[in-house]
Amino acid sequence: MARASKPVDLQTAHLTKEEYTQRKEAEQKLKGNDDLVYKPPKHLSREEKKLYKFLVHELQASGILNNLDITILETTVDAIVRMQECKQLIDQHGLVTTKEDGTLVRNPASTIYKDYNAIFNKCCMEIGLSPSARSKLAVLNVKNEQDKQDPLLNLLNGNDANG
Repeated sequence: MARASKPVDLQTAHLTKEEYTQRKEAEQKLKGNDDLVYKPPKHLSREEKKLYKFLVHELQASGILNNLDITILETTVDAIVRMQECKQLIDQHGLVTTKEDGTLVRNPASTIYKDYNAIFNKCCMEIGLSPSARSKLAVLNVKNEQDKQDPLLNLLNGNDANG
């Protein structure tokens, strides 16, 4: 099964300047608006809104968010809140609980935590929340800035070297 395509700014594969420009233009056409993504949806709880605002604020500088990302941001927020709830239950009752007959069983909250953690990790990869995704984005941003300042590359791309 083929891997999902990543935004060009998160790519690690070498792209020529022309390929990069074409991909970036195509992504911009498909990106859509971002006028709603930075405001938390009204149906979220106060805690969820606070977390939503934190996430979009931290991702705003990357310029990768748009209105189509609202649902995945909500899913990420929900996963975090549910994991916190499960963590509280695990802290309160322990990883192992005792049934009425005295047998020990795994705390159901640990299974639920594991499920929400998988959802959270998937969302992190999708919207660039993982350290590796941010690192790749930072390296590419630095390289793109260096390329813009390289007189030889500017000349080869048909740009005037004097500005």
